[in-house]
Amino acid sequence: MRQDIVIRGTTRTGLVLLLPDEGEFSAVLERLADRLANSGRFFAGGRVQVHVGNRRLSPEDREALEQTLQRSGMVLLSVKEGGDPLAEVQPPEAGAPPVPPPPSGNTLVVTKTVRSGQEIRHDGDVIILGDVNPGAVVVATGHIVVMGALRGVAHAGCTGNRTAIVAATKLRPTQLRIAEVIGRAPDGDAPQSYPEVARIRGDLIVVEASAEKRQVSALEAVGAKEDR
Repeated sequence: MRQDIVIRGTTRTGLVLLLPDEGEFSAVLERLADRLANSGRFFAGGRVQVHVGNRRLSPEDREALEQTLQRSGMVLLSVKEGGDPLAEVQPPEAGAPPVPPPPSGNTLVVTKTVRSGQEIRHDGDVIILGDVNPGAVVVATGHIVVMGALRGVAHAGCTGNRTAIVAATKLRPTQLRIAEVIGRAPDGDAPQSYPEVARIRGDLIVVEASAEKRQVSALEAVGAKEDR
């Protein structure tokens, strides 16, 4: 029995949408529409496998679901009724290694290095147990934590969450964004040998060293506000 709407996966490897299996389906679709509207075009282009639990959908219900997804630029691949969704989901797109589903809540855990040309998008926090190579992109509505070297592009709090952070064992991004604020690592700075955390202060992104160091270095601003 599920009561929450959960979206997992990435627009590259495919999305999995878990819908509550209690209450009127029309009310569930209203909640889904609100959730997607609040995410802007974050999931546009995503191909979706929908799991509705123990619910049985009529043809009219399925059509209404498909229309709700289409309004946010999403494509309905399949609807699964009953069973364990996380045990049965197969990514619809071949190529890049699939990102495993998060263990719980709305955190996506990636257990491999994100390579050049790969892109991860997630509605929630992202934890990467590996590196983010140059040419790779990680976008999240929440925090981004890299247990390795971050050398690609990272955008935390992408829907406007200015309290989001980006943390990495080695923080050397080609571009760093938090909400609408954009920054990058200063040229010529020697890489640090300790973990760092980037967050917004005022209209700038600053990088704070680990708690023991208590050192702060500002990122060069390449635009305090992103054009809307």
